Amino acid sequence: MKQKLKLKGHIIDSLVLSKLLDEISNLGIECYATDIKVGKRREDNSEATFIIETDDSKKMTEAIKLAKEQGAYEG
Repeated sequence: MKQKLKLKGHIIDSLVLSKLLDEISNLGIECYATDIKVGKRREDNSEATFIIETDDSKKMTEAIKLAKEQGAYEG
């Protein structure tokens, strides 16, 4: 199963995106960014779309919970 999620905000300079992808990968789940839009100026938000992929429904639930705790949303 696959779940597509998005993150928006200062996700690059705060390292939120890389930390989240690492945390999910450490669960033994495939997780990868498919689209990243970086803000032009320091005060601009960035946005990333990423996919979580696993056949284990318990791990998927855990990964989605982790992602949502960091501000991810379905989209």
